[in-house]
Amino acid sequence: MDPVKILRRAWYILWSYRALWVFGLVLALAAGSSASRGSGNNGVQYHEHQGQHQQVTPQSMQEAFRDFQREVNKLFEQGIPDFHISGKDLTTFLWVIGAFILVMLIVGIVVAIARYVSETAVIRMVDEYESTSNKITVRQGLRLGWSNTAWRLFLINLIVNLPAITLALVLLFAGLGIYFAVVNGNANFAAVSVVSALVLGFITVFVVVILTILLHLLRNFFWRICVLENASVRESLQRGFAFVLENWKNVGLMWLVMIGLGIIWAVASIILIIVSIPVVIVTAVVAILVVALPFLLLVGIFSAFLGGVLPWIAGGLFVAPLFFTIAFSPWLLLGSWQSVYTSTVWTLTYREIKALPALPAETNLQLAGD
Repeated sequence: MDPVKILRRAWYILWSYRALWVFGLVLALAAGSSASRGSGNNGVQYHEHQGQHQQVTPQSMQEAFRDFQREVNKLFEQGIPDFHISGKDLTTFLWVIGAFILVMLIVGIVVAIARYVSETAVIRMVDEYESTSNKITVRQGLRLGWSNTAWRLFLINLIVNLPAITLALVLLFAGLGIYFAVVNGNANFAAVSVVSALVLGFITVFVVVILTILLHLLRNFFWRICVLENASVRESLQRGFAFVLENWKNVGLMWLVMIGLGIIWAVASIILIIVSIPVVIVTAVVAILVVALPFLLLVGIFSAFLGGVLPWIAGGLFVAPLFFTIAFSPWLLLGSWQSVYTSTVWTLTYREIKALPALPAETNLQLAGD
């Protein structure tokens, strides 16, 4: 297998087959929403006061939780007088946030469906182009993607992410258990148990991370066997494992190439983001003009049952996703190119590896004919 040939061919397909960009935008949008949900807070600062050592005990933690509950109850009873916000307005604002979360969940479901439809469409469109040199329109690609195969891709992705999901649930329940133990006064932390738990947790996280990386590599072949061979979920997993084990050298080589390419893309994307800042400023102005009217309408609606600055905050909350999508659309386009290129590379890799066993037979036939 020639990785350079595959990379060049994928580059050519990316720029010559622009119908793929539409589905790439959906993939980039889905990837962006997933990244934003997983982002953390890096702005917290920690200060250590020399000479002051406070021992953390279950009793002190219980008292801290009680103080926090009292402050929250006080906030919702008295409100924020300095901003003319009553406790009733704060309670209503919580319902508005709940409605926003519900809307975002619905949007997330729609984006997830569009993602797997787009994944299916891009894989089939690239395979069709390589087989027949026929370029499919966006409408035809949508028909190819809208199928039961997209649902099977979702199930495969769920299985691939199952170790990470299980780890997150275990950590969540462990945290809840510690919380209720502290609140109820049943927590008796010993140094040995804390250290043992930390070591065991570190080992578990390390194993899950390695397993998740491996499964994400295998997912590229699970998906293509499912899409191109019309295989079931179970068959895709079984044949995918067998395919990778049988061709582990070529798969490993391509994986290393893609890691190196990812590093190059990370550096290049930083440069492209800096260069495209003037374009983003223009699209941000366009985004402001687009969301201005919906924003004012929402502020007027929320003003009927909210006071102070809360209607403006609620209105901004609901139009923020649309604003950021339009404002950062140039960077979203860069992400779409990366998504299409990566998917195309793995589709070509699967086709190339699958065709390798047939090459010696074809060569022998040609020699016999000569």
